Amino acid sequence: MMQERKNLMVLVLALVALLVGASSVFAQEPCAGVQPESCVICHSGAGAEHQAVYDDYVDGSSLELTVDSVTSASNGDGTYTATMKFSIKKDGVAYIDGDGLPTLEQKRFYGITYDSATGKFYESIRFRNEVALGGGQYSVTAAGISYQPETSNGAVYAYIADGPIHTEQPAGSHVHLYDDVASAGVAYGDVNAYESAANVSGCEKCHGAPYMKHGYRNPVVEGLADFASCKTCHYDNRNGGHEDWQILVDNPARYAEVHAGAALTPEEEAQYAYTANIMNDVHMSHAMEFPYPQSMSTCATCHEGKLDMILTDENFNIETCKSCHPVTGPEEGTDPHRAPALATIIPHGWTDASDCDMCHNAGGTAPVFSEIHTGYDTEIYADAAGTKYSEIFTASVDSASLNGNILTINFSATKNADITTLNAEDIVPTVMVGLYGYDTKDFIVAAHGRDADRNRLLEYPVDGETVNPRFTTVSAGGGSWEVTADLSMWADMIADGTVKRAEISVMPALDDANGDEVALNAPSRTFDLGANAFDDGFYGDIVDVENGCNTCHDALATTFHSGKRGGNMAVCRTCHVTLTRGSHLEMQSRSIDSYVHAIHSFQAFDIGDVNFADPAEAVHYDLHVKHVYPNFTIRNCESCHNEGTFDVPDQSKSLPGAIAASDFPLQGWDRNIGEVPLYITGPGSRACGSCHRADIINEDEAGELISFNQHTKQGGYLIEGGDDYPGVLAEVIDYIMALFK
Repeated sequence: MMQERKNLMVLVLALVALLVGASSVFAQEPCAGVQPESCVICHSGAGAEHQAVYDDYVDGSSLELTVDSVTSASNGDGTYTATMKFSIKKDGVAYIDGDGLPTLEQKRFYGITYDSATGKFYESIRFRNEVALGGGQYSVTAAGISYQPETSNGAVYAYIADGPIHTEQPAGSHVHLYDDVASAGVAYGDVNAYESAANVSGCEKCHGAPYMKHGYRNPVVEGLADFASCKTCHYDNRNGGHEDWQILVDNPARYAEVHAGAALTPEEEAQYAYTANIMNDVHMSHAMEFPYPQSMSTCATCHEGKLDMILTDENFNIETCKSCHPVTGPEEGTDPHRAPALATIIPHGWTDASDCDMCHNAGGTAPVFSEIHTGYDTEIYADAAGTKYSEIFTASVDSASLNGNILTINFSATKNADITTLNAEDIVPTVMVGLYGYDTKDFIVAAHGRDADRNRLLEYPVDGETVNPRFTTVSAGGGSWEVTADLSMWADMIADGTVKRAEISVMPALDDANGDEVALNAPSRTFDLGANAFDDGFYGDIVDVENGCNTCHDALATTFHSGKRGGNMAVCRTCHVTLTRGSHLEMQSRSIDSYVHAIHSFQAFDIGDVNFADPAEAVHYDLHVKHVYPNFTIRNCESCHNEGTFDVPDQSKSLPGAIAASDFPLQGWDRNIGEVPLYITGPGSRACGSCHRADIINEDEAGELISFNQHTKQGGYLIEGGDDYPGVLAEVIDYIMALFK
């Protein structure tokens, strides 16, 4: 089989040589040893195979579970023994295992009581000791419990799972994915009067649908109110066990000691004590443990339509505040996306904050909870009703024309609703022109690049102050602008067909009353220079920003940059080009595909700046690289990509690129991966390879990295860029792309 593949590859390359008129693909050209990537020969359909892993997780289950009955008997000492009978079917047939008991990967059986007056859950019990009753029916018991589940105000809940699916979870993780998962529940009394202040659809925004906590515990169970199943573990008098989440933010050095096994002091136990209910564990983990991709002030992400249930005076208490806010916080302050420390916002001391509502109430002297927290990120939303600034203001590229080497561009902005005092004419736009190379989707001239005098090549803020020798403002005012861009610098590339199209983009910057830039969408259009007309069908979107990126990021640009860059992956690609090595990510390209894949594989930024001799910095790095994409696996390509756009890239439509050298040496860590040079490589190695390299880097597998690089070299090219890597890259681009003319 391997020899057949080799013979096929030789035939393919020979055909390419005939088509392009080359005497031999293997001839000694200026880029000796460079040959087109052959990834598609062996890896055709690899993207669909990745997606199939996630699809197996979310598709229908072959397992069925029913709770048949729950009965209990008194033990004569004030306690009871409860028995749950349940049945399992697989593919519609009674599930009977060889030894009589179901040997499933996961199986748990719980009971819980509900207090109608407080809306809280207490006294969780667990059923154990399975007994096979025959015909696919089994029983479990809970002995020595204080109540009878079937006569109580409460519920029972059971789940089973089988068929482990390969994922990227680190060793020891409590998250696992299974091909088959089934749940069942029975409500007693008025437990289903419970209504959570959160929405399961909120969880699904980041974690995928259906959402199952840990990968197998469904918050939506037939017969139970949403999230009631979660309450069997996260009940309202369970002592919390993750005090380290607060310490991680307050005192990273102390966290490193606790992480290494040091016990909490009595003072720390008192200061960081909490109840492990759903609110606390969800808020704290997202505010402190995970690199949450939104502002913690966006309550509506999880509580959309229910803000009136949470932003009440009753909830303005220290438990609610402490669930999102760290207590003291680090000296340098918290991350801008995180909540500030209580010690910095409560002037009389956070320990006295238990009676906030004494002053913060409707008739009090201080603002009520809903005034302090609207539930929306004020950079993204214009009002408490959840209206996004990107809905109110629309920018557009209206017309363009080329006369000689002068490209004239007209663009505008409009205000669609009178919800805010901000106005379209106050927008300060930045126009960018990226030049596509060789009929590909990648730019051969990056708008964000610089010339010898450090001027941006084809990027121009129309602010009345910035000077760029290639741009002229013809008119500006009233929300309309006209500028010209001089493309003379690239006249030869346009004349010989290296450049045929340009992407004209506008980034609209608008500041609110506090001077903060609000989140707007940046429009772009493809312009055919030869036809002197827009070619709006040229660039097919690979990524769905609104229904992909923004489901988790809310407004993508605000996570990494500023609000003016939103809503359009073509605009992201104008700066994130294949031509430049990754500046923050070692062994990656600045190209958007390489960057995004590596970021979502949790490769750490700027590892060269980490002092691994500092336990706090070292443990922060270790925690980061062990995170997993919030779908529990990065293999859900369709969480970002449009269907069918995540397979091996067509190298006739994507340029070669540069991937950065390794950061070497590292401060305080003699890691296995040593000095790796900057390489020039192909689209498949750059895009698909970015996930694989990130995993290898995170695991510090030097041998795997060497093997992977050799594999990509054998199936394509891997050339050391040296000090003049842009020149080497340009030579490789010219050589490879000549094969496809």
